[in-house]
Amino acid sequence: MSRLAALTAATAALAVVAGLAAAAPASGATRTITMNGAPITRSLVADLAYFYRHQHRRAPRFMLAGGGTSAGIADTARKVTDAGLVARALVDDDPGGLRLTPLAWSGVCFATNKANPVPGITRAQLQDIVAGRITRWSQIPGSPRGDRIAAVDQGPTTGSGRVFQDVFVDVGTPLGWRPVTLVTSEQARDFVERNPAAFAYLDLALTETLNVLSFDGVGCTRSTVRSGRYVARRPLGIVTRGRPRGALLKFLRWVRTSRTARRVIATRYIPA
Repeated sequence: MSRLAALTAATAALAVVAGLAAAAPASGATRTITMNGAPITRSLVADLAYFYRHQHRRAPRFMLAGGGTSAGIADTARKVTDAGLVARALVDDDPGGLRLTPLAWSGVCFATNKANPVPGITRAQLQDIVAGRITRWSQIPGSPRGDRIAAVDQGPTTGSGRVFQDVFVDVGTPLGWRPVTLVTSEQARDFVERNPAAFAYLDLALTETLNVLSFDGVGCTRSTVRSGRYVARRPLGIVTRGRPRGALLKFLRWVRTSRTARRVIATRYIPA
């Protein structure tokens, strides 16, 4: 792991809890920017804000919270926060007047425990799992297991869950499965690591310890996400009411142009 990658990983959680107030002299803090939403985007923005405050004497404080993509969008639209942290593109049923600034590109991958090295899954097989027609690993070619599939869902209020519903599940597919419902990709990863029969979708950056399945013959990798070949490519970014302004606009410009910011993003994702 590079020195930069190690530093970003070590500082993310501390930066969120502390509001990043200690990352620059107190005299340089001119205001506080409040944001909430997707946990994986919160972690990325915490890392970026840490370095931003080290490079800019009059940088604002950043108060970052979780709650999920839908909560981040809703709170932004209702002016509860300055901006929302999202893990998907905006869609038609989101509130009007919002603007998404992508920071990075990632993908929603399917994964199993490494003890269950399934090479891939097709769209037809996935519909059968969701519909409850496929319930055991013996029905999936390439699996050495015969027990029940321990499926995980993250729900439509999360970025990953919305991508799953919009990209992977066909309109006519009935919901006949009974998955375990978790609310973050981190929880999905931990569940799959502990359970040899697990099957989940989660963010590409969290798949290192898991077996990642191809979907319809295309692997979920940084290369296929970068090129757009993988169907579930998604943005991680910040949503604002109209165009970003003031201190937040300056921060976003730095993210899009700074070599430091691009290196921070590249430790886990593809810079936007």
